[in-house]
Amino acid sequence: MLDSILMAFSLYSRIPVPQAQWKEENMRWCICFLPLVGVVIGALQAAAFFVMTRLACGALLRTSILTALPALLSGGIHLDGFLDTCDAIHSYKGREDRLAILKDPHAGAFAIICGIVYFVLLFGVWSEARPENILPLCCIFALSRSLSAWSALTFPKAKKDGMLRQETDPAAKGAPAAMAVVSVLAGAAVIVAGPARGTAAVLAAVFTLLYYRRMSDRVFGGVTGDLAGWFTQMCELTSAGAVVLCGLLM
Repeated sequence: MLDSILMAFSLYSRIPVPQAQWKEENMRWCICFLPLVGVVIGALQAAAFFVMTRLACGALLRTSILTALPALLSGGIHLDGFLDTCDAIHSYKGREDRLAILKDPHAGAFAIICGIVYFVLLFGVWSEARPENILPLCCIFALSRSLSAWSALTFPKAKKDGMLRQETDPAAKGAPAAMAVVSVLAGAAVIVAGPARGTAAVLAAVFTLLYYRRMSDRVFGGVTGDLAGWFTQMCELTSAGAVVLCGLLM
C-alpha cells in the first residue's frame, strides 16, 4: 500500500517522495491515492497563504504565488490535459481527429488562448482569498481529484489504450466504490470547512462532473487521461469561483 501511495505522488505531482517499486500489483490502488495528493497540495496552499499573511506580503505577490503554486506542485500534469482537450474541442473536427489532437505534443492556438483565460480567471479567484474562505478553497484540491479518480474508474473510456487505461485497468474491483466514499468525504470536508461556501463549491463540482460526462461522451466517445486533467482543472476553477462568489454575496 505504501508503494501505491508513493507511485501516486510520483505520477500526479512533483512533490519529492522515496522511489516506489513499480509493479502491477502496486497499481491496483495507485489512482485511489490521487485525492491524497490533493490533500497535500491544499495543505501547502493554506500554509503559504497564512505565512504570506503573517509576513504582510502585498496582495499581488500573494495572489501570484497562490495561483502558480498548485501547478508547480502538480507538475502541470492536469494542466497539460486541460490544454490538449481545449485544442481538441475547439478544432470542430470529427471524433477520431479530436482524439488524434489529444496525442499531438504541439500546442495549438486554442490551447494557448484557453490557458491564458484560465489563469486570468484563476488569478482573480485567488485574489479574493481571505482567512474566512481559505480552508474551503484549499479543500477543493482533494475534492476535484477524488471526483476525477472516480470518473476515470467508472466512465466509459474513449480508447482501448493510453495512459488512463494503464492507470485504471489494473485497479482493484473495490476501487470505484472506495473512490465514491472518498468523494463523499471530500465533499463533506469542503462543507465543514465553510458551510455556505463549501455547499456552493460542492454543487459547482457536481455540475462540472455532469457536464464532463455529457461532453466526453458526445465529443470524444468517452474519457481519456487528457480529459481527466481537463476535468480536474475545471472543477478546481468552478468550485473555487463558487466559494468566492458565495462569500461576496453573503
